[in-house]
Amino acid sequence: MCFRRRTTSAVCSGNDESMKLLALVVFSVFTVLSSADDSFQDVLNVKPGPEDVFEKELNGYKCKFAYQAQGGTNEQWQVGMEILDDGGAFLCSVARGQASYLYFQKFHMSVSGPNVKLEQTEAISSGATPLDPEEYQIDKTANSVSHVEGKFKNHLERVTVYATIGGKREL
Repeated sequence: MCFRRRTTSAVCSGNDESMKLLALVVFSVFTVLSSADDSFQDVLNVKPGPEDVFEKELNGYKCKFAYQAQGGTNEQWQVGMEILDDGGAFLCSVARGQASYLYFQKFHMSVSGPNVKLEQTEAISSGATPLDPEEYQIDKTANSVSHVEGKFKNHLERVTVYATIGGKREL
């Protein structure tokens, strides 16, 4: 799968190496373009305790991340969102950027907006290792990815969702 940025080249994914490249490019782009109208980057202070929700909107499209964690104190996570493919898609990502010492009890990320369709997700555990497929579930009807109760092993370092907008992009 290729994600074409509005202003430059394409980023393709589909295997482990390309997903690592995608993550690197995403966060590099968020850093460089954090003031652009079609992207943003923010800091999320992930803390242990009761369920917490972080929600951001960009050009009418929303990214929502809910979680509950325990252990330690607070960690600063990066949240980024970018409109891609000439307005035909967007990417939302929540990431630690380094190993997390928090023990996640649950997580849920969803995207919404006019004509949004979730196409691909990435859920990363400790050491940049993908979560086992049985640890999380994808609900394309609800445009969401979340933990699976009783199977999620409580380690999370990054969650990314790629969604198309209004059928402008064919996969």
